[in-house]
Amino acid sequence: MPHKECAFFLGANSRHGFVSLFDDFAAEDFERDVYMIKSGPGCGKSTMIRRVCQPLAGEGELVEAIYCSSDPGSLDGMALCTRGLAVLDATAPHVLEPAFPGARGGYLALPEFLDREKLKEKYPALLTLSAAAKEHYAQAYRLISAAAQVDDHITQSIRPYFAADRLRRRAKGIIAREMPRRGPRRGAVKKRFIDGITPNGVMRFTETIDILCSRVYDLFDSYGFAPILLQPLLEGAVAQGYDVYACYCPKDPSRLLHLLIPELSLGFTTSSPARYYAGSPYRRIRVDACIDYGPRKQLRGHAKILTRLSEALTADAVQEIAAAHALHDRIEEIYRPHIDLPALDRRAEEIRVQLQK
Repeated sequence: MPHKECAFFLGANSRHGFVSLFDDFAAEDFERDVYMIKSGPGCGKSTMIRRVCQPLAGEGELVEAIYCSSDPGSLDGMALCTRGLAVLDATAPHVLEPAFPGARGGYLALPEFLDREKLKEKYPALLTLSAAAKEHYAQAYRLISAAAQVDDHITQSIRPYFAADRLRRRAKGIIAREMPRRGPRRGAVKKRFIDGITPNGVMRFTETIDILCSRVYDLFDSYGFAPILLQPLLEGAVAQGYDVYACYCPKDPSRLLHLLIPELSLGFTTSSPARYYAGSPYRRIRVDACIDYGPRKQLRGHAKILTRLSEALTADAVQEIAAAHALHDRIEEIYRPHIDLPALDRRAEEIRVQLQK
């Protein structure tokens, strides 16, 4: 059977600007060789990653495909989980350096440019395009921050009427029922994003959930309370000896959004009125059912109005990211004629043979 490819992001366009989990990824597995590519835009990093890694993936092997949240059509990395090998784009905004090159991974050099003199002539145009793209990203981050502040206000206004203990008791029951003790070791936490605020809109890699988990608890949560259930589930799974994927909210990376436990084929995903789980859930949990507004029923209407405001601000941020992406495409177009493509193909084959040994 072919390898199983799961899509993730390791970077997020967030309320805090660009947030990277690349360092966490590089450090999470002591026995994995992590190779890092450094080169300019449009120089074939994404193509190199796929050409090197895909042929090395064994039958049925789990492969993590790491996509760029600012260009979801482009790869930022791949990891072959059985082989213990990863190749990452280590350039800005997620700059990485190997701790001990050669001992555990290292650098992968790409071919030299064809014509440096002609590239130097285009330097002013590159500077202008880059500055304009940075302005669009800055505006996008301001809009995402504003949307996150609106979300915070919604959560805080409803929190006094939310029965958090009901969710915590539910978590204890799920741990007792679904997570038998696996052994003496604690599990490991792998931090990822499967959601992203991208130039193509707000995305979710639902297929990753379905590949890793045959049983999915879908948490319907309109107001941001799902982490009250998810956090103890994460801690319980790790204490019982299971490795987990902890998937965070791109808008607010401090907020846990999904929990995937491949060894149990068990997942917990958060849905909302704006974003439903597209698969067939094993069970549904209505987080909203823990709210008792009492005499403050008008809060529900206010929350809906503010939710629409948050969604509008996020939509505007998407447009800014799309504008920045278009400018980045123009930068890549300037670089592309100066790339030695045959040399890139030869280098990809050399690296593949090297890593296959």
